[in-house]
Parts: sequence; structure tokens; C-alpha cells
Amino acid sequence: MNLKKFSREFHLYVSVFLLPMALLFAITGIVYISGINQDFGALKQKWVVAEGISQDRQFDYLINFMQKENIPFPEDIKPKKYRGSLMIGSAKYSITINSQGDNTTIESIKRSFIGNMIMLHKAKGKWYFDILSIAFGVSLVLFYISGVIMTAFCKKNRREVIISFVLGFFIAVLLGYISL
Repeated sequence: MNLKKFSREFHLYVSVFLLPMALLFAITGIVYISGINQDFGALKQKWVVAEGISQDRQFDYLINFMQKENIPFPEDIKPKKYRGSLMIGSAKYSITINSQGDNTTIESIKRSFIGNMIMLHKAKGKWYFDILSIAFGVSLVLFYISGVIMTAFCKKNRREVIISFVLGFFIAVLLGYISL
């Protein structure tokens, strides 16, 4: 099999396989840049308890509080530290407890479909989706390389292609630099 044929087949099959990832990242990127974040449409609740709970008792207190208040349990109740709080759950549905002084705050958040998709975009899901996301990123580079190989460097339009690349490169660098 020659390099051009391999490039075409790689480009075709891998790009079709990863098309759902491309759509996810494109749509959630546009939505996020437009001002909609992961908390869009989320159901949030907050309870303030007028007593301080020591860190070694927070998990037990949280479980008892949830049972008493009939708060649904997340699938994963393994406690994790998150931004100075104790958290159970996942990016989809989580509950946190945080004690400061004589006050303890318990918060729950159940994200919407869009919020969950944005969390995947931000690599806040499980590790196995992160692996697929990295594979998608690597494949984007390989798609460009295989595209260049397939077109054999655009012999008919080589000058215009080089000008287009150089112009795109300088505009991206310039706008990136002045944006920071």
C-alpha cells in the first residue's frame, strides 16, 4: 500500500470514527465561548448548618444529613477533596460539604445535558473519556498531515496554499498575542 492510499484510508475511517468527538468539541467550544458554562440549566441546592463540623466527621455528617433530608445519593459516594471541600459524586451530580468556623455549607449540583457536555470538553469526566479526547487531539494533527500527503502539496496551487498557510499562521499568532 502506498503512502497516498494509506493517508486516504486513515483520513476517511478515523475521521468518521471521531466525528462525534469533533461535533462535541466544536459545539461545546462555541457554546462556552458564547458565555454558557457548565452550570447552564443546573439544579443547585444549598443548605447552611449553624454548626462547625470537623474534617474527620464531614463524610459521616453528610451521609446522615442526606438521609434525613431525603437528598438523592450520587452513584459514586467515595469522598474526594475538591477546592477545600469534601465532595461525593461526579461532574454530572455532586454534593459538597464545607465547614468554616461555626458554619457548614452543603451544596448539591445536578448538571443539564449541555453542562455535562461542557464538563467533558473541560476534561472533568472520567479518565477513559480523557484518553479518547487525547486521541482525538492527536488525530487532528495526523489528519492535517495526511491531508497534505493526499494532496501531494497542491502542485497546481502551491503558491496560494503557502500564502494561505503563512497568512493563517501570522493572524493566529498576532490575535493570540494581543488577546493575552
